[in-house]
Order: sequence, then C-alpha cells, then structure tokens
Amino acid sequence: MLKTIRQRAFGLAVLASIISGATFANAQDLTIGSKAPSLDIEHWISNGHDKFKPVKEFEAGKVYVVEFWATWCGPCVMSMPHLKETQEKYADKGVQLISISDEETEVVDGFLAKQVRGSAKDDTENTYRKLTSAYCLTTDPDKSVYEDYMDAAGQNGIPTCFIVGKSGLIEWIGHPMSMDDTLEKVVAGTWDREAHLIAFKKEQQMGLLMSKIARPIQSGDMKGAMKILAKAKEEAADDETTIAAIEEVEVQVKLFLAMQSLENGEAEAALAAIEAIPKTDKAEVKQQIDFAKCKALLGIVSDSGKMDEQATKALAEVADSKEISAEALNDLAWTVYEAASENDKFPKKLIAAATDAAEKAVAKSPNNGPILDTLAHLLFLQGKLDRAIEFQTKAVEHAPEDMKEDLQSFLDDLKKSKAKK
Repeated sequence: MLKTIRQRAFGLAVLASIISGATFANAQDLTIGSKAPSLDIEHWISNGHDKFKPVKEFEAGKVYVVEFWATWCGPCVMSMPHLKETQEKYADKGVQLISISDEETEVVDGFLAKQVRGSAKDDTENTYRKLTSAYCLTTDPDKSVYEDYMDAAGQNGIPTCFIVGKSGLIEWIGHPMSMDDTLEKVVAGTWDREAHLIAFKKEQQMGLLMSKIARPIQSGDMKGAMKILAKAKEEAADDETTIAAIEEVEVQVKLFLAMQSLENGEAEAALAAIEAIPKTDKAEVKQQIDFAKCKALLGIVSDSGKMDEQATKALAEVADSKEISAEALNDLAWTVYEAASENDKFPKKLIAAATDAAEKAVAKSPNNGPILDTLAHLLFLQGKLDRAIEFQTKAVEHAPEDMKEDLQSFLDDLKKSKAKK
C-alpha cells in the first residue's frame, strides 16, 4: 500500500468540486443578467490609496469587479498581481475592484504582513499588503456576501469574480485571470450579455447536476451517481455539447472510484478500473487517466514488485507530456521516493525515471520549495550528495514557512552525510 508521509503538491481533485457542490444543490438564483445584490461587507481593509469608498449599492454608470478569495487559496494569491494591474489600468475608467474574504481580520492581517512569494529576500517592504493596496481588499466573516453571490450563483470554487456592469446587472462570472476581454468590452459598452448567458446557463446546469451526484458519491454509491448521469444524458437529447460534458463527468466518477481503490491498498483493482475507462481524444481527460494509471502501476510495484517495467514506461510517458503540471510530476516522483526509501530492492530504473520526472518538474517550477525537496531526496537515494545538497539548499530558500524546519532538517542530514565521506 502506498503511504503518504507528507502532503505533496498534486492530487487529481477529480471530484472535489462535485462533492463540495452539494452546498448549492437548490441554488442558481443569481445568473448573468441578474441584478447584482448589494454589498454588506463588514471590514474594508484597503481602498486603493484612498481612491475608492466602501460600496453598499452599485452606482449607475460605473463598473465593479466583485472577487472572492481566501488567504489559504494558492490560486487566489497568484491572482493578486493581476488584480492590481487590472485596477490600475481601469482606475480612471470608472472601474472599482472589490476583493472579499470570509476570514477574520486577524487572519487576513497576518497574511498581508508576509513578504510576497518570489520577491528578493532583502525586499522586506514587498508585502501582500502593499501588493493589494491598489484595490479594495475586504473581509466579511459572517459570509453574507458570499451567500448572496457565490451560493446564489452556484459557484463553489475560489477565486471567482463577478463583473457588475453600468446598469447594476451581473455581466460575467468566472476566474479573475480570465476576465480581461470581458471587462474591456463591458467598460467600452460592447459586451454581448445575452449571447454569453446562453453558454453560462449550460455551465450552471452542469453545476446543478454535479451537486445532485454529490450525495451518492459521499455515501459511496457510485452506481447511484452513474444512474443520475445516465438520466441526464437522456434528457439532454441531441445537445452534443452537454452530452460530451456529462460523459466527461462520468470519466471523473470512474477515476475517483479507481483512486479510492488505490488509497485502500487495492492497486491492481484500481488499475483494472482505469483501463476499463473508454479511450478519449480530449487531452486534459487523457492526461488525468494517464496520471491515474501511473499512480496505480506505482502502487503495484510498491505492493508486490510486479509490473516495474510498465510503471517505468508509464512514468516516462507522463513526464514527457508538455501539458503535465509540475505539481503532478512532483506527486509521482515523491510516490516513488516513499516506496524506494523503504525498499532496498526497489527498481533502480524506476528511481531514475522518477528523478527525471522531478528534474522536469523543477524546470517547470524552479522556485517551488517542495518540488526542489523531492528532487533532492531522489538524488540522495542514488548517492548523489553534492547535487542533493545543491537542490535542498534551494528548497529551503523557497520553502513555505510551514515546511522550512522540515526541509532544513533534511539539508542538515545531507551535509552530515557529506562530511563523513
């Protein structure tokens, strides 16, 4: 059975949104074209250097971007520079960006005091407070605004933003990194809201469908979930786009079931379930299937020592994919390290393939502490102490605060091993 000693950076997350979607099963009250609810925000932390005032009711003729975020949300933090640039670009064009967390002010203040990740060590003034001061950063611990917007619109993932147009209506809902073209058209008065509404309604219908299958998935009733999806396909009639979307969810359910088997120590059953999934031409889905298959094969090698050639080939193929993320490669590489560190007879070819995957992960994300740490561990396994120390030193430098002590400890051990030689 594969063991997870430390939470590493990637998980399929195949059904995370489906399961959490149960909270809005009866929602969908807010959509494109709806009147934007008023803002009852408790705490306004920044105001664009006094350029903006707190907003309750939206002023006609102005455009607002209402964004939801949290300090613990990596993609939210990564979006902050873009939000700053967007506000600065449109500050004199009647656009106000309002970012809302539902955390307590103490939590937000603590986060804002931190140095922006990736900035120079001596640049101590480059904090998240300074970064976000260009726009309105707020927090609403009673979650009333979250309920009025996120829950009402059936949105369960952050960051999510709502563009409120000059007439006070919702013009667009989506990820802040994808709003640029829409915002430009809304400001210019050329945005076709009605055309976008047709596509968005389909998205909301899919969100509602996923919330319906959340309960059977949570209770382990995968057959029940599949029945709901089969019925939805029947009701979609000749809508090929909707049917294709439902079939993609079916694949996600099957992958979720397979990964559960893997977590339960049933690697061979997981592999059989993955191989039974129909072939697909969709690159993103194929990538998820290939990743899951590789994880299952690694589980079999770890359990029994069998199928090491297949696992090595699968890992190499996944690592060669241009689309695979650094986090996914890190997950696979660390899986191999965990298994190999407990088995002196673990296949050397597979360790080498994992090292290659870790090298490629570092190339994709060179300042990611946990990924650098994974590569250092694999190099250590192979007795390559100098390179292991090199990468572990970088790992400590770029490590998140909650991992620094752990990573430093391993670096100290590496240096001690080097001194003994």
